[in-house]
Amino acid sequence: MDPAVVLAMLTAAIRQVQWRVDLVEETTVWPTSAVPGPDDPEDADNPWVTGPWVSELNPLVRDTLAAVRDSEVPAIVSRWVQAEELHGAHAGDMQPVAEEIIRLGRRAREAGEQLYCWVCL
Repeated sequence: MDPAVVLAMLTAAIRQVQWRVDLVEETTVWPTSAVPGPDDPEDADNPWVTGPWVSELNPLVRDTLAAVRDSEVPAIVSRWVQAEELHGAHAGDMQPVAEEIIRLGRRAREAGEQLYCWVCL
């Protein structure tokens, strides 16, 4: 499950739009080394192979999350769990997850900070 895709699904549910691949734009901030090319030898110590990977998310994602009113969360989660990537998820289980992500967006906006996504194998 790709975290950026799942977050884009939540963003789509909030905005009440169809999911698009560019809904959550991200910029890789780690690793900082050049991305290996297709002809480069595979290096087991290369962070592009082993991770972790960190991306800065577009401020629009933060602002979308921060703008959610608490009263809207149940309806948003009901739409979010319909995503194929969350097959089998229940709204009751996912609502606390959505609430925490929304709170994170609010804290980041209030502090003038960005959101980041950290992924590892």
